[in-house]
Amino acid sequence: MITQEQIEKLVQENRRRFRELRCEYNAVTGEGAPLVRERLVIEDHPIPVQWVPLGMMQNDLVKALRKYKTIQAFIEKGLKEEYTEKRRIRVIEELAVVRNRYDFIYWAYVFVKIKPKEGGEMIPFKLNYAQVRFFLILEDFRAKGVPIRIILLKARQWGGSTLTQIYFAWIQLCHKKGWYSTIVGQTKNTSGRILEMYNKLVENYPPWLLGLTDDNRLKLSQYGKATSNDFEIRDRSGRRVGDTVIQIGTVVEPDNIRSGDVAMVHYSEVGVWKDTPGRRPEDLIRSISSGLLYRPYTIEVLESTAKGTGNYFHREWVRAEEGKSSRTPVFIPWFYILNDTVPVEDEYEFARWLLECKDMENPPTDYLDEGKYYWHLWELGATFEGINWYRITRKGVDSHSDMASEAPSTAVEAFESTGRKVFDLYEVNEMRKSCCKPSAIGEVYAKTDRGPDCLKGVKFASSQSGLLKVWEKPEKDDDMKNRYLVIVDIGGRWKGADWSVITVMDRLMMTMGGRPEIVAEWRGHIDHDLLAWKAAQIATWYNNALLVFESNTLESRDKERDTDGNDIEYILDLVAGVYPNMYARNHSSEDINQGAPLKWGFHTNTHTKPAIVHHLIACVRDASWVEREDLACNELAFYEKKDDGSFGAVSGQHDDLLMTRAIGLWICFRDMDMPEEVVRNEVKEERPRTEATI
Repeated sequence: MITQEQIEKLVQENRRRFRELRCEYNAVTGEGAPLVRERLVIEDHPIPVQWVPLGMMQNDLVKALRKYKTIQAFIEKGLKEEYTEKRRIRVIEELAVVRNRYDFIYWAYVFVKIKPKEGGEMIPFKLNYAQVRFFLILEDFRAKGVPIRIILLKARQWGGSTLTQIYFAWIQLCHKKGWYSTIVGQTKNTSGRILEMYNKLVENYPPWLLGLTDDNRLKLSQYGKATSNDFEIRDRSGRRVGDTVIQIGTVVEPDNIRSGDVAMVHYSEVGVWKDTPGRRPEDLIRSISSGLLYRPYTIEVLESTAKGTGNYFHREWVRAEEGKSSRTPVFIPWFYILNDTVPVEDEYEFARWLLECKDMENPPTDYLDEGKYYWHLWELGATFEGINWYRITRKGVDSHSDMASEAPSTAVEAFESTGRKVFDLYEVNEMRKSCCKPSAIGEVYAKTDRGPDCLKGVKFASSQSGLLKVWEKPEKDDDMKNRYLVIVDIGGRWKGADWSVITVMDRLMMTMGGRPEIVAEWRGHIDHDLLAWKAAQIATWYNNALLVFESNTLESRDKERDTDGNDIEYILDLVAGVYPNMYARNHSSEDINQGAPLKWGFHTNTHTKPAIVHHLIACVRDASWVEREDLACNELAFYEKKDDGSFGAVSGQHDDLLMTRAIGLWICFRDMDMPEEVVRNEVKEERPRTEATI
C-alpha cells in the first residue's frame, strides 16, 4: 500500500533534484557556483561580495585586499600611492585577471560570448548542469596537477563539445603560452563548427585581458600557408597576440593534421569515425596523442554519442572501464539535461503513479516501456519532469534501443544493440550492488610453473602486475569438502583473442541457507599448458577445490587459438595425473562398456549451452550467487540471443566471465554435494567428479 509519507518523500526529493538541475547559481558573484568557495569582501569593488575558489585566497593581491578591505586603502596604505580612478580601475582589472585563472565559471560568463543553439544574439556562457558535472571532473584533474585524459560518452544536445573547447581556450588564454590545440572531427563541418565557436569567442574577447587597448579587437587568422589548417589569434593590425595556435582536421583527411607540438587535443564524435584507406581511427589518434607530453595541463578528450558496439570508440570505452586505458571514462546521461524535461500537472499524483510502477512488469497504459523502467530512471537520479519527458518522447521512437542510442540512461544502455537481451538489466544492476574491489591482487606460485612440482607448496604473492584478483583468501584450517569450486574458460594466447578465465566460488554459506560467492578470479592470455597448471595451482591453494575446465574449445582445431584438441586432452590428462579433484563428464553406456578413458571438463555444445544459459537466467533473477566482479555484470548486460537462436556477446564484447558463472552455477547447484566436514581417519578412494544429466 502506498502511503502519503512515501509520496511526500518523493516529492521533496524531486524538488531538490530539479533545483540542482536548473543550476541557479550566480556566475558573477560566485554565490552557489560549482567548486568549494570562500567569501571575499572588498567594500568599494563593483562586486563588493564575491565567493571565490579556495585556491584564489592564497594569491598575494587577494591577501592584500582582504587585509585593507577596500581598494582605496590598498592603494594608499599598501602601495603608498595616490588614490585615483585610473589606479582603482587598474586594481579591479588585475583582480579580474587573477580570478580568471582560478575561476573558470566566472571567466566563461563574464568574458566569453557564444551563439545560442536556438539562434539570436550572442550570450554569456553559463554552464548548464551537464556541463557542470563534466567541468568538475576536468577541474579536479587540473587542480591536482594531473594530465587530463578522458573518454566522454554522452547524450545529445547539452554542449559537451562547446565546454571542451572553451575549457581549452581558458587554458590557452589564462594559463599557458604556446599551448597549441587540435580539433579532429569526422568531417570539415564537424571541426569547422567547433572552430567557428572559438572564432566568436576571440572576436568578443576583451583585448585588455591580453594587455591590448580596447579598440584593438581580436580575430582568428590563418597561421602559416594559405592552405594551412592552423589558426592563431591576431590583433586588428594583423600582429600575432601571444602564442596560441588552434589546428583543425578530419579523420577523412588525416595527412593534413600536424601531429607534433600539440598540448591539447579534442576528438569529436569518434563513434561515427570510419576507416579510411590505409588508416584506421586508432592509427590517427595514436599518431597525434603520442606527441602529448604526460604533464599537467595537457588534455586529451575523446567524445561521442554511442554508435553501436565493436567500433573503435566502443572498444576504447570498454578498455577505460576495465582500467586498461590511460583515459578516464565519463558518462553524461540524458536526465542531466534541463531541456529534456516536461512539467508534470500534479507532482503528488505523479509520485503516486511512479510508486505504482515500481514493480510493474508490463507497460503502463499508453506507454511502451515496462512500468518498473520508469522507477529505474528515478533510482538513477532522474526528476519527475525528466521521466515525464522520457515517457512522452519514447512514443515517437520505434524501439528502446533506438531511444537509448540518443538518450541513454546508463553507459550500458548507450551501447545497447538491437538484439534480444538475455538477462534483465534491473536484475543485473541488483547484482552489481555486491561488486567491490578485491582485497588483494597478485599470483599463486610454487617451485615450478608446470609439472607435479608446481602443486607443491603453492603460495600467494601480492603484486600490482598480477592477474589474480582475490576477494576472500582460502581458510587453510578449514575441514570442509565440496566447499570450493574452480571453473576455467580457455581463451586465446594472443592479446586480441578471447580471455582465459579462472573463477573460484566458495559454497560455504550454502550450509546455512546462503548463497555461493565469487571469491577469486584470474583473467589473462597465456599458453594453454601453463593455463591448465595455473588453474590447478589456484585450485590447490583453495584447499584442493573441484577443478572444472570448459572443453568445447578443446576438442576441435581452432585457428585463432592455434591449438589441437588432442594436444589439450593430453595436457589435461597430465594435470589429472597429479591433481586429485578434476571434473570429468559422463561416459555413454557404450564408452563404459568399451573401457574408454575419462573425458575431462564440462562440454559446452548445442545441447548443454542453452541449458546452462537458461539456468543462469534463473540464477540472475533469483540472485542465487554473490557476484564481486563488475566486469561480469557488464558481460551479463551485453549478452543477447542472436537471430539464428544462438547465444553470445554483442559485437565488441566478451562472455568469458559469464561462461564460468554459467558452468560453475550449474555444477554448484546440480552436480555437487553440499559442503560438509571431512571425517578424520576415514579412508576413501578419490574419484573424479562427473557431470549431472542435462
